[in-house]
This record gives sequence, C-alpha cells and structure tokens, in this order.
Amino acid sequence: MPETTDGAEFTAEEVCEQAKGNAGSVFLALLAYARDQGQSAADAAAVVGRLFAPSWDTERGKGALAAMRWAALNLVACGAVVRRLAGDEARAEAVVTGWPLEEDLAYFGLSREEGDAVHELMIPIAEYLGLRFAYRRDGDDVTLTMEQAGEAIS
Repeated sequence: MPETTDGAEFTAEEVCEQAKGNAGSVFLALLAYARDQGQSAADAAAVVGRLFAPSWDTERGKGALAAMRWAALNLVACGAVVRRLAGDEARAEAVVTGWPLEEDLAYFGLSREEGDAVHELMIPIAEYLGLRFAYRRDGDDVTLTMEQAGEAIS
C-alpha cells in the first residue's frame, strides 16, 4: 500500500488545542484513578508534585514571580486562562479561570473540590524552590499565591 500524507498535515493551532485537551485530561484521569484506588485527589496531586519538583531546578533562587509564571503556563497548557499575573521575587499572585471545566469534571466523575486538588501539585514544587504556595477558588476564578518561605500567605 503506498504511503500518503493526505489529511495528515496538522496546523500548529490544531496540535496545540489537542495537546491542551490531552494534558488537562491526563491530570483529571489521574485524580479519578486515585479516588478509585481509595486515595484522595490531594494525595495524588502531591505525588505528582514531588515527582516533578526536581524538573523545576532551573527556577531555584529566581523568586516567587518566576515560579508563578511557570505555574501559570502549566495551567494554560491544560486549558486555563490567566486573568492576572503579578508580583515580585518575594510574592506573586495569579488568577486563573476556565480549567478544569464542569463538563470535564463530570466526564471523569469528579467533584469541583476533587478537580481543584490539581492545584495542590504546586505545594511540593514550591517547597522544593524555597517558596510556599496556596490557592483559593472564588466562583470561576482560582487565585494562586506563591511567597518566599517564612512570608505569610493571605
């Protein structure tokens, strides 16, 4: 059978959109799997965070804003939208929205609380970088905060 590439050419936009969907789905599937195995979504996120933490080594010593920028980029790669990103070396804050979507949570049988646990993977990464991380949901928005260890996260 002769080889053909007809229909096998994809635009960068098509590839990016597919990759975002896949990346976000893998995290949600992991959370659902953890729950099905009797583990909490937060525990699964912590394991992933500990595994990924050493890959953030290039961000060590660059401060809260540099780390938050990469955290926000990772969320955008899963489908989130960044509403705001600001800060400095000592403290940074990002407001994200749009991921995980309710229909994606429903597909994987996850509650909003279980889905939001995906943000907890940043806790061990932040600790690895000498930072502290927290998040809170306000409606559709999630506010992420990163600060130098020893600072008070509000």
